[in-house]
Amino acid sequence: MKHELKSSVITFYRKDSEDRERNLKILLDFYQKHYDNFEFIVAEQKHLQSNIDFSSYKFVNHIELPTIDNSWNKMIAYNEAVKNAFHEKLIFNDIDVIFNPYAILESLSILSKDNKKLILPNDGHFVCVKEHAVNQFKEKLDISYLQSLVDMDYYNQIGYHNENIHIGHTQTPGGGFITKKRNILNCNGFNPYFIGWGYEDNETLTRYNRMGYTVCRLNTDFKPLFHLDHENAEREQNPFYKINNNICNLVEKIDSKHLFLYSNTWKM
Repeated sequence: MKHELKSSVITFYRKDSEDRERNLKILLDFYQKHYDNFEFIVAEQKHLQSNIDFSSYKFVNHIELPTIDNSWNKMIAYNEAVKNAFHEKLIFNDIDVIFNPYAILESLSILSKDNKKLILPNDGHFVCVKEHAVNQFKEKLDISYLQSLVDMDYYNQIGYHNENIHIGHTQTPGGGFITKKRNILNCNGFNPYFIGWGYEDNETLTRYNRMGYTVCRLNTDFKPLFHLDHENAEREQNPFYKINNNICNLVEKIDSKHLFLYSNTWKM
């Protein structure tokens, strides 16, 4: 049975490896198998030529954005996606992340009762799925398979690994969240000053919380974020990483009045 979402799903895509393209294909196939009544916005900044035929997925809205100076900006892509979103409920789902469908449904139910929330649809655990297990999941597209890879005796042990997975975090801020479109618009969207990866997720949650929105995650057992492993030559090579850190620190420290002013220094 498929679950009805009545939501717009948003992901950012930049093909920097074959693994990244594989993971997006898995994510699209997973949504196609398990969900109904949704649109899936793929906001892509072109890098390497993608081989995915987006027209074969009738629920996909593919937005192409330019790459400037070979850098990438997920926040600008998110802003464009939000403006194009058809539904009021938004599910932000990173390209390499699989959420438990019941965690998505529970989060949407919470949001229906309290509009001013950003909900992380997981229990905080970041479970990285190794490549051979990712390829198995590609065929199964079943959350129970991913769950079966986790040894619950070591679930809370950061750094634990076996042949299939490793535990990266137990309170991860990234991967995605669920909220209302009006909440994003009321805070002038996402901060476009971030370039590349690093601290953009932390800044988003901090800024929205300080601007009056409740940030929460599911108070539930064993609904981790499953991260599909991928090759990424840029993993440790973002020259803007320190600048991104400084932006996040600024948002954490400035007073509320100046935070609202700061959030209006960019055009969404």
